[in-house]
Amino acid sequence: MNCCLNEVRNLKIVPENYESATVTEIVEIQDNVVKVSLPIAKEKELKDYKKGSTVEIFGLDKQGLIYFVTEILNIENNSLEIKMPEKIKEIQRRKYSRVPFDGKLVIKNKTVTVNPEDISAGGLKFSVDTPFMVGEEYEIKIELVNNLIVDCTMQPIRVEETENGAELPYSVSAKFKKIRSIDRIALMQYSLRLISESENKA
Repeated sequence: MNCCLNEVRNLKIVPENYESATVTEIVEIQDNVVKVSLPIAKEKELKDYKKGSTVEIFGLDKQGLIYFVTEILNIENNSLEIKMPEKIKEIQRRKYSRVPFDGKLVIKNKTVTVNPEDISAGGLKFSVDTPFMVGEEYEIKIELVNNLIVDCTMQPIRVEETENGAELPYSVSAKFKKIRSIDRIALMQYSLRLISESENKA
């Protein structure tokens, strides 16, 4: 294991119900067990952390993003004992990992034809039949897998004409604005799962 859990910061833990994702902190590391606390988790969120269920954890180390899946061994109040992961994936140096996106993107209050290309927890890229204004904010809806929907605003940072013969004439790169923390976690989780699946197929 190249990554040392003691050096990881900004840890987030995600149960099967991603709406109960929250901040987590490492309390103690033993041979095969990691004790963590969920310091700001609400009582209704804690109900989604069950003994024997799996959770996804991600955070930042010196190299960039780390990500692993593990099992809850024991629960006591807002503290968990989780199994030491067999493998911790170091994704890349970028803060947010960009992955291909074939879900649905809706631009609210604007009639356009959109073709999503890629997405991360920080922004997205898509082609479109109408130019967008750099710097303006647009309300959007993103439909991920498992009926997960993210509502936020985006701000185009680059708008270019696509190459000759492209189906749609404009390419837009945008960053997310006014996005809930829980929705950014959902986007992060989506990206990391795709990266993990791609690595397993390689």
